[in-house]
Amino acid sequence: MIVSVSQAPDFVPAVLKISNNNPFACRILSLYKCYPPELAFVDYWMTADENGICTGAIARNGSNFILFLTEKSDIDEIGSFIRISGASAVLCEGGYDLDFFDRITEGVVMKITRPIDIEVEEKIIEPDIRSAYDLIVKCADDNFTPPEFEDFYVDVNHKLRHNAIRLYGICDGETLAAIAMTVAESGDGAVLGAVACHPDYRRSGYGSKIVSFLTNTLIAEGKAVYLHRAQNANAAFYQKLGFDNCGSWREYR
Repeated sequence: MIVSVSQAPDFVPAVLKISNNNPFACRILSLYKCYPPELAFVDYWMTADENGICTGAIARNGSNFILFLTEKSDIDEIGSFIRISGASAVLCEGGYDLDFFDRITEGVVMKITRPIDIEVEEKIIEPDIRSAYDLIVKCADDNFTPPEFEDFYVDVNHKLRHNAIRLYGICDGETLAAIAMTVAESGDGAVLGAVACHPDYRRSGYGSKIVSFLTNTLIAEGKAVYLHRAQNANAAFYQKLGFDNCGSWREYR
């Protein structure tokens, strides 16, 4: 069954109990932390078995949905729920047989739990959102289309203020050479995103160093670190740093 968060006061501890550092659960819990269910544009549901035991979770942000699925989730029920929900996009683990929309994007989930052995001597900063966004735009490719700046700014600024994500940059002199940020964090996990290195500073080690700095900071806090990599992008880069494939993701639109 699918239970609204208003009828599941133990939503967060119930999801944490079964999440085992799952990156999709991490995304849902991070969203819940900074956008509570009282707001009109978000909703949260717990999926449960006939005994009321949590089997997963669903989050809605606008018309975008995130699913945390487990082997005990009722996939048929969830599929029916999504199809009548008005969803325009659904992000979930790729290993489940779901039938939502015709347009599907897939990729690999990677994970690391041990520190990366790279020394970072360069200046690490917390760049302003505009500078970070401009660098992301410079690095856009077929695998990622940046959102509009206004949407990006409002969301990132809010999450930074609520300590739900973090953003770091590395400089070459006064130039922002590379950035990395978390797009979600929970008590035991984090998901990396928006890793970008200025085209003029590639192959200089800046990308590796900023990812290492952020990853090691998170691991020191006891978090498992995940990233959702596009199917044919940057595999060698992350494998060299010590990330291992641990699953797949799929986005339906």
